[in-house]
Amino acid sequence: MKYSVIVALLVIVSACNQGDQEPKKQTEQDVSNYRALKVVDNQGRYKEWYPGHEQLKLEGRQNEKGERTGIWKLYSKNGVVLSITVYTDGKRDGHIIVKHPNGALHYKGQYVMDERVGEWKFYDEQGNLTKTENFGEVD
Repeated sequence: MKYSVIVALLVIVSACNQGDQEPKKQTEQDVSNYRALKVVDNQGRYKEWYPGHEQLKLEGRQNEKGERTGIWKLYSKNGVVLSITVYTDGKRDGHIIVKHPNGALHYKGQYVMDERVGEWKFYDEQGNLTKTENFGEVD
């Protein structure tokens, strides 16, 4: 009887300890399959993905200093373009369009060297114009 109890206890302790095992170490194959979430190629094209690499999150170009330049796009996890912004040497400098998560226009306007200028329009999630603001001309 004592022998049966000892064996039973060993089986229970062994089963409980299986959850305490160290996590598996990455194999060479796991490492070779690794893909970074952010990548900049040798021509300055920047791409960033959501975890899992299922959907692109952000893309644009960078200058030699690593500053944003040109058109940059932000995507939702569902692939909807949420914003399009124009940059020059890291500053917003041109048109911007931002959308609600459902894809409807949220607002649009223009920047000159990170300063809002001109007429900006704001919309609700159904696409109805809710407000217009004028930020004047650039100095």
